[in-house]
Amino acid sequence: MKKSKKIFSFILVIVFLFSSSGIIAAQDLSLKEAVKILVANNRELENARKDIANAEKDVELTVRSYFPTLDLSSSYTKLDEPSMGLNPAYPSGPLFVEGSDDSYTSSISLTQPLWLGGKVAMQKKIAGYSLEISRADYEAALEDQLFNLIQSYYGVLQAKALVDIQEEALDIVNEHLRIVKNNLEAGVAIRQDLLQSQIEQRNAEEDLTAARNDLQIARRRLSQMLVIKQDYQVNDPQPDLNLNLVQQQLYQTALQNDPDLLKLELNKKIIELNQKLAGQYYRPNISLNGSYDWTGDDFPGDDESWSMTVGVNVPLYDGGEGGINADKQEIQLEQLANTRQNLLENIDIDVEDSILTVNETKESLELEKLSLENAAENLEIANTSYDAGVSSNSDVIDAQGTYNQAKISLMQARYQYEIELFRTVYKTGRLKEFFEDVIADEK
Repeated sequence: MKKSKKIFSFILVIVFLFSSSGIIAAQDLSLKEAVKILVANNRELENARKDIANAEKDVELTVRSYFPTLDLSSSYTKLDEPSMGLNPAYPSGPLFVEGSDDSYTSSISLTQPLWLGGKVAMQKKIAGYSLEISRADYEAALEDQLFNLIQSYYGVLQAKALVDIQEEALDIVNEHLRIVKNNLEAGVAIRQDLLQSQIEQRNAEEDLTAARNDLQIARRRLSQMLVIKQDYQVNDPQPDLNLNLVQQQLYQTALQNDPDLLKLELNKKIIELNQKLAGQYYRPNISLNGSYDWTGDDFPGDDESWSMTVGVNVPLYDGGEGGINADKQEIQLEQLANTRQNLLENIDIDVEDSILTVNETKESLELEKLSLENAAENLEIANTSYDAGVSSNSDVIDAQGTYNQAKISLMQARYQYEIELFRTVYKTGRLKEFFEDVIADEK
């Protein structure tokens, strides 16, 4: 028994050591896998899908206007004195006899609309357009959340890369500090060099701690968007977008995919239908009404009767509301026209801005590559010169800082370039096409 306990304890220690040392790896999370999780779990998209479900219910409700309604009503009245009624035994007794002071009335009524002036068909069309707007809202939300995911995903990538860079920077500083200590012991360096290098070591350690904290927050933000809690490792997506950065072509693509333009057209149709619906105000409504009634001094009553009525209701005057509503709808149509023109201009500007930014970040990426090459060469020269005693410790520290910043700038430029490529796809409404294979499985 003691031997089993020792074996079990040994296994626990091994598992703890493996997990703490990182041997048990976190789950790999590619960008496409993150998109798949996003579509399934994201709360914003879930709410947008619920809006579609509600809009579908609204379409169903318009059809129910032709369904019959059935009501049951019952009442009880207590009289201050018994009622007088005909004597059923007359003439063997008096003509009137005293009745009960209780009175019950019950009724079942049925109403079946027969014709509602053509309003239901128009209301169903309006509800159908509202359903299309809800679907367009979902597509817009999907594009927005996809781009937000890309930014968060790259945020984790950049934070992780910055940790790697700062770890390398600390290794470089520590190596130089070791050389300085050896030189100081050999009498070929001064104590000021040691103090400078120790300060740089503390600075590098602080920078590394800050980078690790930023990585932790970036990972939490991505987890919140995906609604996941398990540990994960992001992978460099290296997207192959192959964009044709031609202004007019991208503009036309953006026009075809922009959900706001679609919603403007749908809202225009809704307003026009509401105008027609207002014109149906004076059309009659025809319905069939039937009832079965019971009355008496016992529930539900002994006296029974029924009736069947065909009713026609013709509105004659609405107090001038129709004319006022017609004026409001004309104003709304003018507002939609102005909004549409602004939207077209904004789309054109956004597309042009995306093209310019992509080209700008691409140029910046090439320049940062050259800067890193120069900084690496400068650091090597500074280290060699310091070893030869022809340059100062400050020269080496400056070269280390320049090299470290060049690596950070190149990393940021590279990821920013890829983000801007995705932003261009986002501005043309085609992000969901890029992830079409994983989105189709989750819709």
